[in-house]
Amino acid sequence: MTTRKQSTLFYRAKQSLVLLFSFGALMACQAQTTADELDPSKYQTVTSEFAVSTGDKIEVAELFWFKCGHCYALEPTLKKWEEGKPDNAELVKVPAIFSARWEFEAQAFYAMQALNAPQEAYDAYFHRIHVQKKYINNVSALTEFLSEYGFAADQVESAFNSFAVDTNMRNAKKISIASGATGVPAIIVDGKYLTSVTHAGSTQEMFKVVDQLVKKAAAER
Repeated sequence: MTTRKQSTLFYRAKQSLVLLFSFGALMACQAQTTADELDPSKYQTVTSEFAVSTGDKIEVAELFWFKCGHCYALEPTLKKWEEGKPDNAELVKVPAIFSARWEFEAQAFYAMQALNAPQEAYDAYFHRIHVQKKYINNVSALTEFLSEYGFAADQVESAFNSFAVDTNMRNAKKISIASGATGVPAIIVDGKYLTSVTHAGSTQEMFKVVDQLVKKAAAER
């Protein structure tokens, strides 16, 4: 038999549990909100905003260099991110050109792009440099390399020296400067915001910041 006193104590205990649960839920919600907030220390605005090439999609541009070991190491994670990227985002690779010694790899990249070379060619280019330690430093070596993918010497030379590649090179130089990046790899979101492993603290955190910047950029359009 439950007495009035017992009933009152039970009611008070129940109320305490409800308050405790509510407080816990509130704290959890606040913690989640904090975790989802974009930390301004993990990205920066670019030096000069530039137009993107992805239309209605939010451009996520990776600034990279074929000879960069960190860029090579990032490739598997970058591909994984691309597979699960936000629907409103599109990945674009931009070869960085900070000086003349970066130009050949950029021109080789755009030549392969002009030839519609398969993804395997880009992967093999990275592999040849960072695993096989064989450098492709001239058109002759590039021609020999791309012959493995069915491209004739005249096709490679024509693409390498084409107007389209020259135009892309000029654009890549502008982006490299406008981004304000001091190294690679770096990720530029919608031509406005830049982040990197150095900014974010880790590769995993960098891609979290990229997703947050995609949301931010989409809301600002």
